[in-house]
Amino acid sequence: MTLEHSRRWCANVMREHAKSFYLSTRILPRAKRHAVEALYGLFRTADDLADEPGPPDDQRLAALDETMEQVERAADGATGDAPWFAAVADAFARFPIDRRDVLRLIEACRGDVVPAALHTMDDLYAYSACVAGTVGRASMAILGAADEDSLVRGERLGVAMQYTNVLRDVEEDRLRGRSYLPFEDFPGEPVSSVMRQVALHARAYYLEAPVLAGRVPNDGSRAALLMTADIYQAILDRLERRAFDPTLGRAYVPQTEKLRRALACLVQSYVGFATIK
Repeated sequence: MTLEHSRRWCANVMREHAKSFYLSTRILPRAKRHAVEALYGLFRTADDLADEPGPPDDQRLAALDETMEQVERAADGATGDAPWFAAVADAFARFPIDRRDVLRLIEACRGDVVPAALHTMDDLYAYSACVAGTVGRASMAILGAADEDSLVRGERLGVAMQYTNVLRDVEEDRLRGRSYLPFEDFPGEPVSSVMRQVALHARAYYLEAPVLAGRVPNDGSRAALLMTADIYQAILDRLERRAFDPTLGRAYVPQTEKLRRALACLVQSYVGFATIK
């Protein structure tokens, strides 16, 4: 694929599968938007290889190994034939994205092929740091805060979003024979109580969003970061209003509420960040 075709492919993947992310990234400068879309296209490909029904496990693992090899080639400026390749190679060339973060996520997807049960909060954090904290780190490198403290805080923000995903998908995961809740740390507690504990940790990590927003340029990056975190926190709000009852299915944020929150974050991005360090 040409670079333009690869970018378009990645943008279409994000538009189809990550509507909240797609909405919040529309206000980014073009180069940053293309880079975020490129990484999403790659990460979604790896996630689908691990999770989608079809090929046997050995073929999934081989495909993920090939994906990791192509990431190395993209980071080195070589050539590759994956639909996301040209866009990802361009992102590596333009921004200080650490390839180790990208590879760490794909390695975590290999673990999802035959997932191990998570028993404790430490287990959940380690898993979430691999599959989503890495996204937070790479995103901060793109948005404009690539110092180590910002990368660590970006990891925690990514973990908060993964915790939210886990809480949103408890019933779906149960039906697939998976469990990501740390029951061992809360013996005898009902599912709803364990979910509430995970939500408390997520809310603490979401506090990184305004700190990080104060560290990135106000070129749309600040508002995009705030929007993404705020819309994800709205999922937690809806789960809490339902008393964390997993049998009620996925919690969705209506499009009208997303737009209202996005507008509020856009206004917020111009106010109150001068003294944040």
